[in-house]
Amino acid sequence: MTRIARFISFLNRFLESKPGKKIMEAAVKRCDKCGDYRIKVALDYLYGDREEACRGCRLLAKSIKVMVEKGAKRLGVEEEKLRECLALDSYRRGVTVTIQGIAKYGVRKPFVPSAPYLVVWDVTGLCNLRCKHCYSNAGKPAPGELDTEDALRVIERLSEWCVPGLAFSGGEPLMRDDFFELAEASSDEGMFTALATNGTLIDRETAERLEAAGVEYVEISVDGARPETHDGFRGVEGAWEKAVEGVRNCAETDMMTVIAFTVHKGNYRELPEVLDMAEELGADGVAVFNFIPTGKGRFARELDLTPEQREEVLKILVEAALERDIMVYSTAPQMARVSLQLMERGETEGVAYGTHFYAGDVSGFASLIEFMGGCGAGRFLMAIEPDGSVQPCVFMPVKVGNVLEDDLEELWENEVMWACRDRDALRGPCGACEFRYVCGGCRARAYAIEGDVRGSDPGCLHAVELTSSSPGGR
Repeated sequence: MTRIARFISFLNRFLESKPGKKIMEAAVKRCDKCGDYRIKVALDYLYGDREEACRGCRLLAKSIKVMVEKGAKRLGVEEEKLRECLALDSYRRGVTVTIQGIAKYGVRKPFVPSAPYLVVWDVTGLCNLRCKHCYSNAGKPAPGELDTEDALRVIERLSEWCVPGLAFSGGEPLMRDDFFELAEASSDEGMFTALATNGTLIDRETAERLEAAGVEYVEISVDGARPETHDGFRGVEGAWEKAVEGVRNCAETDMMTVIAFTVHKGNYRELPEVLDMAEELGADGVAVFNFIPTGKGRFARELDLTPEQREEVLKILVEAALERDIMVYSTAPQMARVSLQLMERGETEGVAYGTHFYAGDVSGFASLIEFMGGCGAGRFLMAIEPDGSVQPCVFMPVKVGNVLEDDLEELWENEVMWACRDRDALRGPCGACEFRYVCGGCRARAYAIEGDVRGSDPGCLHAVELTSSSPGGR
């Protein structure tokens, strides 16, 4: 029995036991005395700096300690490493929504936590670039942008919901006068605080201010190894040099610094050079973003990769993830499928899995990929627009409510969110694919191109092959 199989077996036995059922029942409840979810109070009391808790939460803490530490042991996580991670509030939040997700939805494929692990918030429509692919049609302030007071309320609500991570995006977030106040508020709440930026405004002083405000992760867009490639795509001459300098300045701090590379027909052959450049600049990783024909991208569909080109890119990424010392990941959920197939064919010696939450070799945990489940839209991720509107993903303009007006737990139960999660309800080749639990296709691409959240991702070579081999296929 593999390590993962032993862990799942342990978890199922625990959930079926009377103590397990009682713990799970308590885990989803809030404690009026302690002012938080009981499971979070217990974790804070055990591993954080909470010194007092009511008798009920203290009793729960004893059971949670056994559950968490036995589970970690079965996964091969050393006790010292476990305590080091759980000393961070963002990790305790992650464990909280994971346990609550198990209590609410069970051990399902793919897994669904009780709240998104990461909320991506487009805080403004303001931007100093004119990118061809911009999903938010950025440039001017967006209609109904939240002011500072309401923006701080959003952060408070997300924190109360126990969201582990908050990423500020846009437009260009640094063009908001109150950005550093918002970032500091997010960090003070204990959420892992991230920034997605074009990097052109990050000089050395700004990088230091970001670090001081509690930003832990900075993702800077660099869409080519050469200025002409990047500047042509981003619409402003000189943007490449400023973005590269922004990467260099952030890499000199303790913030995790990642290059974001939106791959398209005009730049995909420069990917190996961008990987080299990331290492030379001291960046911690490279995130390769799918091209999604939404927003301004609707008018630049000719830039979208063919399925064959995307497959080529993903093979490069898998090899880089296994061989390089930097993180390498992609928003294309097919990366896991490609990696598994390469290993099955003996072309690689490991399994690379790359998402916003983990990037690297998961050879010892390959069976866990089915629970991680590829596309995270509406499942691991949630997006907020500048006016507070909520979407499953920043690339999927389907509004399900408003973060300040609606109950967040009810929004998480919205039918659109479940449509993104349910791999058995997918249509077309994605629904028939044996890799649907490890991939499931990009839901945003399915919506943008097929007009259906449950549709098939037409950019996948495996989907094309399934269509060709099926009865009546071309």
